[in-house]
Amino acid sequence: MKKCRTILIVLCMTLLAGQLFAGGFALTGVDSRSTSMAGAFRGLADDPSAMYWNPAGLGFMNENSISLGGTFIMPTVKWDPSGTALVNNPGYSAQEYEANKKLTAFPSVFGTMAKSPRLKYGLAFYVPYGLGTTWDAYKLPGTPMVYVDGFPEDEMMSSIAVLDFHPTVAYRVMPNFSVGAGLSVMYGMIDIDQIKFPDNPYVPLTSELSGTGIGFGGNLGVLYKATERLSIGLAGKLPAEIPLEGDASVYLWTPAQADTLGNVTPAMKLGGKSDIEATLNIPAELGIGLAYKISPVWTLSLDYAYTMWENLETVKIEMDDPITIMPGMEVSESELVLNWENSSRISLGTEYKLGCNKIRAGFFFEQTPIPEATQIPTISDVGNKYSTNLGWGRQIGNFGVNANMQYIMFDEREITDSGQTADNVAGSYNSQSLSGNIGLSYKF
Repeated sequence: MKKCRTILIVLCMTLLAGQLFAGGFALTGVDSRSTSMAGAFRGLADDPSAMYWNPAGLGFMNENSISLGGTFIMPTVKWDPSGTALVNNPGYSAQEYEANKKLTAFPSVFGTMAKSPRLKYGLAFYVPYGLGTTWDAYKLPGTPMVYVDGFPEDEMMSSIAVLDFHPTVAYRVMPNFSVGAGLSVMYGMIDIDQIKFPDNPYVPLTSELSGTGIGFGGNLGVLYKATERLSIGLAGKLPAEIPLEGDASVYLWTPAQADTLGNVTPAMKLGGKSDIEATLNIPAELGIGLAYKISPVWTLSLDYAYTMWENLETVKIEMDDPITIMPGMEVSESELVLNWENSSRISLGTEYKLGCNKIRAGFFFEQTPIPEATQIPTISDVGNKYSTNLGWGRQIGNFGVNANMQYIMFDEREITDSGQTADNVAGSYNSQSLSGNIGLSYKF
């Protein structure tokens, strides 16, 4: 009994903490033009989206402007537990499951005040982290099992969004050298639902967590125009924390049971709710970029970025009031080890002016920060990413329009029963993402 109690408490905390973060929720970039060049933009940084990629780029701008944009993403995530011990659970079957499809939109706004000879200002709003997955894979066992009404319809769900209000300033130190810095005022939102089976496949344990909070971060950058054709940019994002407050619930669902004497124990929903406090860690990032004008109408750019996800190694969640599952079994707080890994991204982009139009393309490769030991269905980042981008832009007087299409393919990941841990779920994982971006701008 003591062993069962320990397992139950650990799994309860795994439900609440293990889902708090996901590398798959870090968006691939903001703004249509820079995204169509696969984010190979730190060495170019010559439009308002420089506030995200390299704030020093603002120092070389000479016009006031405002830009509006939107990114639309449709991810596809599949999980197949066939061949794992999980298919012995009566709530699952040997088949490939697909997460609920949903088109998600993320807005962005950029404004610049750049007519001063050296000192430039900007203000931006964008969403650097977002997305989520929702699953309705588990089905409660039927006859003769009887459960209390109200079991969650979508038993596995994750949703995260970070909104960034980003004032920026840049100063052109010399005609060919600029420095810049931005402040991130971030509003974070998290919703997590999960299911586990601590001791019995007929007794599921569900959890729901929701939290919001405000935190602060920033980015820094330098941009050096070495020649008329070559520019070099170096930019970094500072690590940040977003303190979260919200609530969590944990419930154990036991079916009605009869003993050998015919006495029936009624179906029960055991557990409760509590207010919680937690912290969402935002990783630091360092990137370097080169941009080279092959000709007056053709630009080639190359970027390398290193993201320090290792600050997600541990997560601590504190409950204002312990949740009692049953006498002697309660959940109060825990520190969970996630063992996330730092990752690299290499991007290659190009822009070619064809008459009044600009044609853009880009490709990037990015390592996944998620180890197999913590891979679960609600994390859409299932493996290394390969992104292909194609974009178009046109300037009509002071007005500009840009559009981009992006396709991301992930390496397949397979976790066997021998590779299963308390923090992951066995099975085969596949994912891909199709997204579009459109932007409008006006210079004045």
